[in-house]
Amino acid sequence: MQGSPVRYEFEDLSPVEKRLKVEVAKEHVDGKLDEAYRKLARQVSLPGFRPGKAPRQMLEKMFGKRVAQEVTQDLLRDSLTLVAQQSQIRMIGQPVLEDMPEAKRNQAMRYSARIELFPQLDPKDYNGIEIVRRPARATDEEVEAALERKRMEQVDMVPIEGRDTVLATDTVVIRVCGGVGPLQYDGEEWQIDLGGTRPAPLPGLREALVGIPLRAEDHEVRWTLPSEGVRTDLAGREVVLRVTVRQAYEKRLPPLNDDFAKDTGEAETLEELRSKIRQRLLKEDEEEARHEARMALLDEVVRRNPVPLPPSLVKRVADQLFDVSRQRAAIAALEQGKDPRAEGVLDEEKLRQEAQQEAVRSLSKEFILMAVADKEGVEVTQADVEKRLAEIARQSDKSVARVRAEMQKDDPHLEGLRNNLRMEKALDLLESRAKIVEAGPP
Repeated sequence: MQGSPVRYEFEDLSPVEKRLKVEVAKEHVDGKLDEAYRKLARQVSLPGFRPGKAPRQMLEKMFGKRVAQEVTQDLLRDSLTLVAQQSQIRMIGQPVLEDMPEAKRNQAMRYSARIELFPQLDPKDYNGIEIVRRPARATDEEVEAALERKRMEQVDMVPIEGRDTVLATDTVVIRVCGGVGPLQYDGEEWQIDLGGTRPAPLPGLREALVGIPLRAEDHEVRWTLPSEGVRTDLAGREVVLRVTVRQAYEKRLPPLNDDFAKDTGEAETLEELRSKIRQRLLKEDEEEARHEARMALLDEVVRRNPVPLPPSLVKRVADQLFDVSRQRAAIAALEQGKDPRAEGVLDEEKLRQEAQQEAVRSLSKEFILMAVADKEGVEVTQADVEKRLAEIARQSDKSVARVRAEMQKDDPHLEGLRNNLRMEKALDLLESRAKIVEAGPP
């Protein structure tokens, strides 16, 4: 570091943590302060002084604190950048200062910070791992379920004729008055699919509407809310609504026959459609089986090469995963007619533990793949990037130029995409060197 304005040393705290001690030479600190005051003098206008001629002593008295803070931040940023370049360490996130320095004239600026590093790995024993891959399957039940979903795509909603009461498969548009406790309604209109899965405005509403007259006007409906899974101030209370049916429809599904198959545009006969659905499901499950085998292979590589993980990085990822899983659990609770805010509906402690475990698993896999890529010299070409952009464009029905522009907003050089591609190629390499054993028929 001959001639460098920054001196530094590291203290090992763990395989992925170091304490960095830095000293910025007083001559460099003084130079930065002088430069800051010269710039300030050109910018401010003080009574009785021409621009750029205000005395330094006066500027220090009026703006000293602000200048010291700005110069300190500049020196911190510049010195940390210089340390990273000279030492070639790979830091994760921002250093955590253990003491807050201050730029002062005729004094060296000293500080220490805790830094987290990318794990230094030399992966071993990752060639020739034996992995069992299950065969692809598509059961009759799965084929019929897929056929039924395709049938639901062609459902017709027709006004109900020939009966007098609402059935559990109908869709109704109702006007409601009344409510429960603080939840009161005055003429609101709701469309309720009684056979659907989307959350109803009130738990139990669907069941309460089954059997009411199709021509109901201010028809009284009563039921009791459950004691769990709803707001505490509503639990166990009776709901009283006056319901007027404005419209009512029944679902009319096309019969499963050759005409239905032709209407899909995929086949001429029902059996041909079933066959095509089975082949599609088999292809999808074949990809899933391959993915499962690749993940099992990667788990085994991680088991053979334990990865030390930076604690704060694990926490950040775990917090993100927890937020996502909690949101999904809340949506699932709503779909079941439960209030996610009610006590006991969401097991947040379990969700947080699962997020922590998943963060460790996912980060371990990422770091081991990066280490394998480094060791094996895996590279990503521009052709690889263009191919992936074209795939994303095709899947999202957008132009490649638009996809590239959207991604470059957050990642100007598409480094995230390149890193993902590099890890995929590393996993491909592991798979090509593994012993894949095909399991017998299911």
